[in-house]
Parts: sequence; structure tokens; C-alpha cells
Amino acid sequence: MNTYDKITPEGTQDILFQNCIVRQDVRDAVMGLLYRRGFRPVMTPAMEFYDLFGANRYFAQESMYKLIDAQGRILVLRPDSTIPIARLTATKLQNEPYPVRLCYCQAAYRANPSLRGRMDEMSQCGAELIGAGGAKADLEMLRTASDCLEACGARPFTLEIGHIGIFRALMDELDAPEPQKEEVRQLIESKNYAALGDLLHALPDSPAVHTLGRLPRLFGGDEVFSQAAQLSQGPAFQAALQELEELYRRMMQVDPSAQVLVDFGLVNQAEYYTGVVFRGYLPGIGQPVLSGGRYDRLLDDFGVHQPAIGFAIHLDAVAGYLQQVSPRVPQIPQVLVYWEREQSARGFAHLRELWSQGVSCESSLADSKEDAAVYARARGIRRLQIVGDEIKEILIGEEPEA
Repeated sequence: MNTYDKITPEGTQDILFQNCIVRQDVRDAVMGLLYRRGFRPVMTPAMEFYDLFGANRYFAQESMYKLIDAQGRILVLRPDSTIPIARLTATKLQNEPYPVRLCYCQAAYRANPSLRGRMDEMSQCGAELIGAGGAKADLEMLRTASDCLEACGARPFTLEIGHIGIFRALMDELDAPEPQKEEVRQLIESKNYAALGDLLHALPDSPAVHTLGRLPRLFGGDEVFSQAAQLSQGPAFQAALQELEELYRRMMQVDPSAQVLVDFGLVNQAEYYTGVVFRGYLPGIGQPVLSGGRYDRLLDDFGVHQPAIGFAIHLDAVAGYLQQVSPRVPQIPQVLVYWEREQSARGFAHLRELWSQGVSCESSLADSKEDAAVYARARGIRRLQIVGDEIKEILIGEEPEA
């Protein structure tokens, strides 16, 4: 008996009809905006060598889907698009003038066994700005990310920004082994305050321990910067805090009505981030629909030293939200065209004429006019056109003429 032949694997889904159309509309809106802003499309393989992501550099090996190629080498389904694009840039685009603006629309595959409801197959549209550092590039990419959500009608949305340098400065001061530091990061990311408090309480007492206990609760607008400034006087902490505050103020100058919040507990999973990190949220969606950040040292892994910043929009989450707030009415052909076998030439010519006029129509494969009418009723098609020596039209609900 085939146990799994009628279901999809955990973390995947079939996408039907109008959901496909909305998803394609979102893709077209995002990619169209990126093209107009000078981003050029690239695609990377769905399968990559394990070495690109492995050795616990950026992703835990249990989060990656693995397979073996014909030579016995370990491959993975890409869990992320930024790292392959960094590889592509370093190996294929050495002679391109910087900065390089790249965009993509492809799937990433990541196992989320502890996060129910999260998809393991994630369709993403994203952009990478490689070879540009500093606040100006950060602001451009945050605005571009916001404009992408606007372009596909996903609003109202909220952007949350943070700086990974703040967290890393505290981690450098924390007296704990690396596995415990990673556990601290995971608990802060999930905002599990109770477990975080228990873990920090078990560590040697220090200013870093106290600060980490307060960090994930610092969330809000302009007022949180003065509170954060009191947490640590370390130079790395203060430098990252100043950089984040400057970016926040510039964003609000560009668009005073923007919904931008500061989240000091924003510590993205990917370890390649080095500076500003950000996420976008839509009402009623329990996961980010947009995520990104600065990764100034990632290309060093491929022998190229260039700063970079990028983001990805989670296509299915945005499309799902749009279907919730404004469901797309299923498209039904306006006309069903029927002809007898000997009238095939006339029938196809009539179809082409209707299509050229912008009429949505479908050819009938029924064996009789009566069966064509039954099918039209079932599909909700209101007009049946019968092609013979002349074209006759009946409205569905009436019996077809003999």
C-alpha cells in the first residue's frame, strides 16, 4: 500500500488556482520594481554542495535537506539564497563594476521541526546590493524593501530594525561556552523570557548577563535608544547603537508616516550578518514576510572582500495575506466554444478571433451540444457558442437548440 502517495511532505503545500495567480502578481510587482531600480536577475541551483553551507558555519546541519549525487558527494537543497549569490558574485562577476545589484525569485528549503506552521519550502523574491557599505546603502535597501511590499499591495506593514553588532558585543563579554551562547541567541530570537532568565541565572554574574536579560524587552520607537544607551558603555556596543539610531532617524526623515520599530532582540538566525538586520510584518501573519540585513564578511569566504546588504520577501506569506484581506474571485471563461469534428478549422479560427479581442474562452471537448451545455453549467460559464455554417450563441440556463 502506498502510504504517502496522496499527501505532500511536512512543510510543503499544493498551491491552487487563484492562489497561484496572486502569488504570480506579487512576484511580478516585486521583480518589476527591482528591475526598474537597476537590479539584475540571477538564479542559482536548487542543489548545492554541502560544503557551501556545512561545517556549522551558518546553518545547523539538521536544518538542511541532504541528498547524494552520482559520485557519492553530499548535496543539500539550498537553505538560503544569499550564500549561493555570494559564491556566484565571487566566481562569475569578478569583472563587474561595484556596487553590483542582483535580484532573484526562487525557493529555499529549510527544516523547521520545532516551528509548527512554518513552511520548509519557501518561495522568495530578494535583492542583494554587493560592494556598498555605510548608512546610505542601508537606507536604500530598507526603502527598497518597503517599496516592494507597497508595490504588491501588502499593507499596512511594520518594519522592525535592529543591529547584530549590539548582540555580538554582549556575546564577546559573556563568560559562557559557544553552545550556551547559541542557546541564548535562540531564546532571545524566540522571545522566550522565562527560559532565557533561567539560563542567564545559571551563568557567572556579570554586566553582560544583566544586559542580555533586558535586551529582548527593548522594543519600540525613538524612546528606546536612551534606555539602551544605559545598558553598556562598551565601545563596540555604543558604536552599533549609534549606527542603528542614525539609520532609524534617517528612515523617519524620508518617510515620517512609516511604521518603523526598533527591536534590540532582533538576532537573525544566519550567522553571516554583521550590521543592521530587519524584518517586515503584516497584520495577522505570525511570521516575518520580509527579512534581511548587512553581511560585510560573507564574500571573504570566497576570496573577495566586499560589503553587502540584502533582503528576501516571503512570497507565499505575502500572497496568503492578500488573499485574506481581499480574496481574488476565481476566473471563469466568458465563453465556451463548441463545434462538430468537421468544423474544426472554423472552430479554431473563431477561438483565435475571440482571444485577439481579449475574450477569455475555452474550447469544448464534449461529444454533443447537450454535453457542452452541462459542462458550461458546472463551470459557471454563462455563454455557449456553437460553431457551424454560422455561429449561434445561447445563454446557459436555456436548453441548446437542436
